[in-house]
Amino acid sequence: MTEPQISPAADPPPPRRRRWLTPRTLGIASAVSAGAAAVALVFATQVAVQATSTPPDATSTPIAADSTDDDAPEKAGTPIEPPTQLPAVNDKLTGSEVEYVRYLGAQHPDFAAGRDVFGGDGMQFLSTDVAEPSAYSDGHRRLISLYYDYATDETVSMVVDVAAQTVESVQRAQGTQPAPTDAETAHAWQLLLESELREPVAEEFAGLTGGSALTPQSNEIELTAHSFSADAGTFGAEQCGIQRCVQVLAQVDGGAFLTTSTIVVNLSTQSVLPIS
Repeated sequence: MTEPQISPAADPPPPRRRRWLTPRTLGIASAVSAGAAAVALVFATQVAVQATSTPPDATSTPIAADSTDDDAPEKAGTPIEPPTQLPAVNDKLTGSEVEYVRYLGAQHPDFAAGRDVFGGDGMQFLSTDVAEPSAYSDGHRRLISLYYDYATDETVSMVVDVAAQTVESVQRAQGTQPAPTDAETAHAWQLLLESELREPVAEEFAGLTGGSALTPQSNEIELTAHSFSADAGTFGAEQCGIQRCVQVLAQVDGGAFLTTSTIVVNLSTQSVLPIS
């Protein structure tokens, strides 16, 4: 079913985590977490996790994901060692173990065979979460990493036994579209602004800002996005839901939203589509 579309003059979008996106190297961030069972994919909105550093109190402090594409653990040039101390099976995530689990997952053949949103080698990392301890009987600490494979248009869940230092299982699902990450959101916005559909959006932005030119670097814009799946009443983006598509919501200086509800970005095909 198509998600509700938002008019710039109507109600604001549903509450969600927001972040100012800048033209720096695109961050790989988490907007959705894998579920608890090892034998199935279950998705739920969760707090994002950090992949690069451990906060002062990792057992009680939420960790905001913001590793860049260049220094992400998946692209580490040297092996990342496992954490010296593991939390209890149901403790919150720590930065060091997420960094290690992401690196370990990147060594798996499924990861290497995949593609990210930019067309690069390796699947697109989305998030990591703690596996439900009650699903196992051995008392081992397990994390579940969620990826999107742009090579196959599948959501991939990878269960890692942190204690055994092994990737325990890999599950794939088609037609499941987790919320987009900050990297995917920023890339979709850039594709939109490079497309033929940018003109009315740019004109609207100029009218709201006194003539400013709209670029991916525009500081007045706050971006959020949601995944988009076509339904029987949608025309122009029929493959969305099978392929990975997003709608970008662009808010100007915390006020009006630009009219982007008639535009969908298909990240699988790197195309920008008008819908009706």
